[in-house]
Amino acid sequence: MASAIFLRRVLLPTVCAILVASMLLLLPSSSFRSTLANKGSRLDWSLIGLRPAIRTSRLHYLVPASQPNLQLCYNLVSSIVNQYPVPMLLGWNGTGEFDAAQTHLAKLRAMKRYLHSLPPLEDDDLAVIVDGYDIIHQLPAEVIIERYFEVADRANCQLAERLNISLADARERNFRQTLFWGPDKICFPFDPRAPRCWAVPPSTLGSNAFGPKTGNGEFEYNDPRWLNSGTVIGPVDDLRRLIDETMDEISATYDPHYDLRESDQYYVSNVWARQEYWRSKRTRGGGGDPPGGPEDRVLPEKRSELHETELHVAIDYESYIFQTKAGYEPFLRQLAFGEGDGNKTTISDDVLHLGDQFKPYTIPMPDHVRLALTRLYSQLPDVRRQTGAREWIRNVKLGVNLVTRHIYAIWHCTGLKDSFDEQYRLQWWYPYTMSLLMAAVKSSQAGQFITSEPIDGRKWAPKTKFPVNNPSETVVYGGAWSDADEGKFVSWNELCAAHEEVLFRGERESVMVKSQLRRRRQQTS
Repeated sequence: MASAIFLRRVLLPTVCAILVASMLLLLPSSSFRSTLANKGSRLDWSLIGLRPAIRTSRLHYLVPASQPNLQLCYNLVSSIVNQYPVPMLLGWNGTGEFDAAQTHLAKLRAMKRYLHSLPPLEDDDLAVIVDGYDIIHQLPAEVIIERYFEVADRANCQLAERLNISLADARERNFRQTLFWGPDKICFPFDPRAPRCWAVPPSTLGSNAFGPKTGNGEFEYNDPRWLNSGTVIGPVDDLRRLIDETMDEISATYDPHYDLRESDQYYVSNVWARQEYWRSKRTRGGGGDPPGGPEDRVLPEKRSELHETELHVAIDYESYIFQTKAGYEPFLRQLAFGEGDGNKTTISDDVLHLGDQFKPYTIPMPDHVRLALTRLYSQLPDVRRQTGAREWIRNVKLGVNLVTRHIYAIWHCTGLKDSFDEQYRLQWWYPYTMSLLMAAVKSSQAGQFITSEPIDGRKWAPKTKFPVNNPSETVVYGGAWSDADEGKFVSWNELCAAHEEVLFRGERESVMVKSQLRRRRQQTS
């Protein structure tokens, strides 16, 4: 009897699992992939007593940059303290067509070289690519991953609504939003006849997003409907397709007599505009040309009948991830979220000039932001934590967009750079820079995941980690990998040691003040 029970409870499920696994092995791989790709047709692993393994994807953090300076260190320090993957410098020490000092197109060439170096296994990874010399990170990397999928889901629904088709129809016709660029309030390079200026859709913010002054001709009140090429996030395979198409666009349209012929934004925006024009044209009844632009407008024709224009390019209109500075200065604030038990802040500033229609409102700190920030704070040494995490988070000031009411993740200093240094000093991590850098290095070397829980059904790991076999003094505060010399690690000493007085001033002054207070207490006791 006991042996019969054993057979039923143990051996029989095992035999069934082996049989099902054998059937899956005999199934054509293309059929298996199509089954997995159809979210409405999933294998029921519970029938065989198994759970599907949670797969792991990687986040790539890519920074086109050729030489070190203080501004690049702002970028690197802010990304490392927020526990991004170790930065990968693209075009480092570049020469010839990869020399960023000579042409902005070096950035695109370096991006293409990197993306084509990756194996197919990494096609579904996410990559964040930002300009090297005008970026500061405010929020941890895990927040960016979570927000990316929120933005993508929302944008796909908005695209289907704009094209007046169902979401299922949009997917069937390959209309998707996966590559999100930062928003701009001006078309650059400006030419009212060019499709990049007239053929692109309005933002999803609404016709009165900036109050009654919206669209009055003043730069600050423009709709942020245009693409800024300084920041982008998306899947590796889609980024590769877009950069390849952009390089083809350069080959087909490069004019040696055009003043802005070396502008990467010029070519990326032209490719995006062609996509938007043909999206509209494909969904118009009767197939007529979409409206817009002056009478002598230029139409973004295909280069051939087989030219694929759908590249899944989109804009982060709400600045949920990327916050550009130019034109947004009146609407950005540094705010503490210390009200009530839910970490809220009340806005009493009528930045939209609504007058009598304005009523104060509250903005809550999202849970994913609170949890991510307190997780980093808890990694500080006890001597650097002056209070508990719950009290600390109530006093932290974070950059907020009062139009979209979001705590933005990445600040991009477009336009004048006069506030760049000040912005670095305003960051929540400024009083703890050295300690957070050292904590990030240790976490990276220990092989920690970026996220503690799966996002989009996946675990997320950094593509790059800090080396463990380098002398400790060369990596204690970080560094970066590069595409120079077949993947050279660029040490902290080479990158940012010369700027430590500026970079570490916040923590050094904080430690000094704390020491002075301790001495005073000892003297008075």
